[in-house]
Amino acid sequence: MIVLSYASMEELHTLRKKIENRMQQAYLDENLDIPYLDDYKLLLLQTLFGQANLPDKQQTDYIVTIMLIQMALDTHDLVIRTTKADETADERVDRQLTVLAGNYYSALYYKILAELEDIDMVAQLATAIKEINEQKMALYYDTSSAAEFFRILGRMEGTLFYAAASPFIKTEDLEPLVDYFIISRLHQEEFMNEPTPLFLRLSKILEQDQSTLTVTEAINQELEEARARLTKNLHSMPQVFAAATRKLLLQGKRQEELFLEEG
Repeated sequence: MIVLSYASMEELHTLRKKIENRMQQAYLDENLDIPYLDDYKLLLLQTLFGQANLPDKQQTDYIVTIMLIQMALDTHDLVIRTTKADETADERVDRQLTVLAGNYYSALYYKILAELEDIDMVAQLATAIKEINEQKMALYYDTSSAAEFFRILGRMEGTLFYAAASPFIKTEDLEPLVDYFIISRLHQEEFMNEPTPLFLRLSKILEQDQSTLTVTEAINQELEEARARLTKNLHSMPQVFAAATRKLLLQGKRQEELFLEEG
């Protein structure tokens, strides 16, 4: 749970409900787990569009659309694996439903984009989706070290946000947020009920690299290093994004540890 002021928590809760309402589809709801909705990315998008001087409805439509795109991409990721020779009928149906769910969320965001009639934003997001798919191919098939894996992962996870941000702010000022996206995605992995394709890919890289680290140890090490880099770079990013970043960095800390140097 993200630590926020009451007002911000209420706003995030409202956005979550709107996204969840858009996602509802009775058959999928009955047969598949609810997709992971990343509160950390939601917080950054809320921060971005809250500074953009846009009408409230337009802000909400942008945020809902981008989160649906992310969830569609994440859902499709769950089937990026070789079909098992001994796959059961239930496993096959589950895999097919996961593909269907990703397609359904994709259709939803295209519908919302069409309703927005915002050609520039449609173009920005379409380019971002293409870049994400290219980065995904590199991540799953071309990476040869854990360091390269995490570098591509952070860039890939931030692509939608940077595309959405580019009309409103110099994205160079937000470069340190790459580590924010690494942390966000690695936290997401903790919520999965079974090893994801991402987890399995990292395991393969570590094996090929003859690393002594387990996947969990490699992830924990990267989390620690990403937090250190992000903390160091807090003062180089715009204040509102630094404030959002502090909320991510403070997760899991005891109250007496919830202080980050301001000066």
